[in-house]
Amino acid sequence: MNPSPEEVFVDFEGDHPQDWPARRKWLVTFSLTIPLFLMPLSSTITTPAVTTIASEFHVDSKITGPLALSLFLLMYCLGPVLFGPLSELYGRLPILQGGNLFYLAFNLAAGFSKSMVQLLVFRLLSGIGASTSLAVGASTMGDLFRKEERGLPVALISLGPVLGSCIGPIVGGFITEYASWRWCFFVTSIAAGVSLVVCYSLSCETYAPVLLQRKKKRCIADYEKSEKSGSRTWKTKFDKDGESLSKRYRRTLFRALYFLGTQPIAQALAWYYGFLYGIIYLLLSSFSDLWMEKYHMDLAIGTINYVAPCCGYLGGALICAFLTDPVYRRQVAQNKGEGKPEFRLPMMVPASLLVPLGLFWYGWSAKYETHWIVLDIGIVLPLMGATIVFQCVSAYLLDTFPLYAASANGTVYILRGLSGFGFPLFGPEMYSSLGYGWGNSLLAFIALAIGCPIPFVLWRYGARLRAASSYADRET
Repeated sequence: MNPSPEEVFVDFEGDHPQDWPARRKWLVTFSLTIPLFLMPLSSTITTPAVTTIASEFHVDSKITGPLALSLFLLMYCLGPVLFGPLSELYGRLPILQGGNLFYLAFNLAAGFSKSMVQLLVFRLLSGIGASTSLAVGASTMGDLFRKEERGLPVALISLGPVLGSCIGPIVGGFITEYASWRWCFFVTSIAAGVSLVVCYSLSCETYAPVLLQRKKKRCIADYEKSEKSGSRTWKTKFDKDGESLSKRYRRTLFRALYFLGTQPIAQALAWYYGFLYGIIYLLLSSFSDLWMEKYHMDLAIGTINYVAPCCGYLGGALICAFLTDPVYRRQVAQNKGEGKPEFRLPMMVPASLLVPLGLFWYGWSAKYETHWIVLDIGIVLPLMGATIVFQCVSAYLLDTFPLYAASANGTVYILRGLSGFGFPLFGPEMYSSLGYGWGNSLLAFIALAIGCPIPFVLWRYGARLRAASSYADRET
C-alpha cells in the first residue's frame, strides 16, 4: 500500500509584495501612473476637434461627432469588467502590457481613418486596450501597500486619470488649431510607445495568488531536481480544489456583474460614482463650446480654460494625498487600534456637498455670462468634490474587498462607463432646452439626493453589510 503523499503548504516568507522595499513599490507605482495619465488624455483629446472631424467626414456633429469621445470612454470604463477579474486569474502585469499594446495599435490606426465609421471603430477598440490600466491600477496599490499606507499612492494614481482628462482638451485644441486633428492620435501613440518601454523596464507582478502559484511551481521543480524519495502535494492558501480552468474563468469574469447585482455596498457606490463621472464628462465635453459660443473665444484660447478643471482635480487629489491617511489613523486610534473600511468615509461628507455647490455656481454664472474667472472658479468645486469622492470610493472598496478589489471596482466601472458614454450625448440638448442655469441646477439637485446620504448610511450599516457578504473582509 502506497503511503499518503506528504502535504506541503507554500506561503510567503518575507517576500509578499507588501514587504518589498519602498523603492521597488514606488517604481511599480510610477510605471502605472504613465498609462493612467495617457489613456484619459486620449479620451478627451478629440473634444475640441469634434466639429472639425464632423466637417471633414460630412456628418452631424451633435450626435455622431461626440461619439468619438463617448465610444472610447464606454469601452475604457467597461473594459475593467473583463480585465479586472482576468488580472485576478493571470496576474496584473500581462493584462496591463497586453492592453497597452492593443491600445497603441488601434489608436495609431485611428489617426489614418478614411471615414467616420473607421474612426469610431478604431476608437472603440483602442478604448478596450486603454481600459487595462484602469482595471489594475487601484488593485495594484492594494497588492503593494497596507491599509494604513494606501492614502498617498491611491491619490497619486488617481491623479493621472483626472489630470489626463482635463489636459487632453488643451492639447487637442492647440493641435487641431495649428496642425491636424490626426496628430491627436499620432502624439498619443508616440507617448504610448514610450509608456510600454517604461512599464516593461520598471513594473513587475504584484498579485499575491499568482506570485504564490509561481513560487509553488519553483518549489515543485526544485524538489523534483533533488530526487528525494517520497511524494508530496503542494498547496497554497489560494488553491481551490476541483475547480477547472474554464470554471474559474467564468467565475472571475462574471464576478463584477454579480457584485453589482448582490453587494449593496458596491451598488450604492457604483450609482453615485457613475453619476458623478457622467457629470464630469458632460461638463468637459461642453466646456469648449461654452467659451466659443457665449464668450466668442478662439478654439485654442478657449481650451486654456480647461486649466480650471485641472485645478479642481489637482486640489482634490492633494487633499486626499495629505489627509486620507491621517484621518484614517486618527479614526483607528479612537477605535482602540482597530481599523475599519468605514474610516475612509468621513472625507466624502464635505466632498458630496462641494459637487452641487459648484454646479449651481458654474451654471448660473454661465447663464448670466459673468467674467470668465467666475465660471472657472465654479467648475473647480464640483471636480474637486468628485475627485475626493472617487478616491474615497476606491480606498473603501480596497479595504472592504481586499482579495476581489479588481472585481469590486469593476462594478463601479460598469455604471461609470454607461454614464460617461451617455451624458455627453444628451448634454447639448439639455443645455439647449434648459440653459446652463437650470440644466446644471437639475444635476445639482440629483447629486444632493443621491450622494449626501451614502456616507452616513455606510458609516452606520457598513459593518452589517460586510458581515453578510461572503466576499467582504469581515476581520475589520
